[in-house]
Amino acid sequence: MFLYSINMAKIKISIIGITGFMLLLGACHKDKTQSNNDIVGFLAPTAIQKKVAILEDFSGVGCVLSPYAHQISKAIRDSNPGKFIVMEVHAGSYANLTSGWPNFKTAFGSLLVTQAKVSTYPAGTMNRIQCAKFGLIPISPGAYALPRGAWGTAANQVFRMDAPVNLGAEATYDTNGRVLTVVVDLYYTSNQMGQNNLNVLLLQDHLFSKQCILTGFEKSEIIIYEQNNVVRDFITGQWGEVITENKTQGSKLRKIYKYRVPADYNGISAEGGGAVVIDNLKVVAFVAEGQTNILNAVEVDVQ
Repeated sequence: MFLYSINMAKIKISIIGITGFMLLLGACHKDKTQSNNDIVGFLAPTAIQKKVAILEDFSGVGCVLSPYAHQISKAIRDSNPGKFIVMEVHAGSYANLTSGWPNFKTAFGSLLVTQAKVSTYPAGTMNRIQCAKFGLIPISPGAYALPRGAWGTAANQVFRMDAPVNLGAEATYDTNGRVLTVVVDLYYTSNQMGQNNLNVLLLQDHLFSKQCILTGFEKSEIIIYEQNNVVRDFITGQWGEVITENKTQGSKLRKIYKYRVPADYNGISAEGGGAVVIDNLKVVAFVAEGQTNILNAVEVDVQ
């Protein structure tokens, strides 16, 4: 996989040519200072918006209650179109690879589980905000992870919060070289003095696999199940890219990422994560205060 990030400004044709050549050779990261006036076709709204709620759902093909948790998150999403994003993070003991079972794990799941203090599955964080700040009981002391029954209450609180930063994004795929280009625009509606990290990740829908499900008291069975919103990769790495540019009210910022999409994740065998289907991919971008407290998010389909 190959990744680079550019802060958009007036880019000369010669620079574009060099960058394209370097992408073929390996990873390239190039920063360039920009002013607000440099951004054409700005994607983010500039009026104050409410936050988008983003659920980090820790799941696994061996967790018999995960399908019921998915029903809860889908109901919240369906009732709040465009305001609720789901990230299915397959991690922990119920996602461990065993013979004949799919591997949807990533290199990032273990640290996400540790940060959230997940002690039982399924569980999920809402905007990576500590449970106590919602007035809700965590699954373990000081945890960010909430039991599935509390997700709706937490999301409704997030929906009422003003977002200090707005995001807009678009994602386009070029079959020549399997290159995904992601454009993320940010607009700050209030001053941000602390660290902000921009995270960009890739999700995939319609992955069919074996899944354990609870069917009665102490009874379970294995079914063929449709996995959606599965985290495939964090394009910007484990905790995102630190925003070093101006973050005062009225500031505009554009980031562009180019990412080479693999043909599959973890292989396509019975123990693999399955082939990539471009039409089933989505890109999520969110800004967090460092590793926690997601300030806002956006989700777009890959075109």
